[in-house]
Formats: sequence, C-alpha cells, structure tokens
Amino acid sequence: MKDWTQPKHDGMNPVNYDFGVGEEANARISYCLNEAIHVFYCHAEGVWQSHDKDAYARLLIKEFQRFPQLPPRMLKSGDRIIKMLVYRALELMKEVVAE
Repeated sequence: MKDWTQPKHDGMNPVNYDFGVGEEANARISYCLNEAIHVFYCHAEGVWQSHDKDAYARLLIKEFQRFPQLPPRMLKSGDRIIKMLVYRALELMKEVVAE
C-alpha cells in the first residue's frame, strides 16, 4: 500500500505534491494547495476566511470528480490544511447533491 504522506509545507516554499493521479493533475493540485497553504500561513494569520477556504475547496472538487480515489489519499497526507480543504470540498459536494 502506498504511503500518501506529503512533504511539510511552510507556506513559503512550494511543494510538488504527488497523489498518484498523473503529472498534469498533480501539478494542478500542487498549485491549488501551495496557494491555499500560503494564504493560510502568510495572509490569514492561521485563520481561514470562509471565502478563501471555499475558493480552494471548489478547485479541488473538480479534481475529486476526475479522480474519486483522491480524497482518501489527500486525507492521509499528514497536513492539517490539506485535510481542512478536503473536508470542506466534500461538504460542498454534498450541498450540491442535496439541492
């Protein structure tokens, strides 16, 4: 079984994430996560503004629809910010289904 733990991100130095979904998808996901983590640590004083978290979570939804195996892999990343974004994306997906 693959270990989906990812490198620690400090908000300043971009990380190339690999969730096993191909180079292009990993690049899109890395861009989203790098931006989100930077905002969280460097511009939001460690507290999400709702619109920030939702904007990044919506970007992840597109990837989750393409790759259903992605959410569980991302939850095993070891990064609490990634986990927050994944859970928010899953909540938003449920809200759309419920409407």
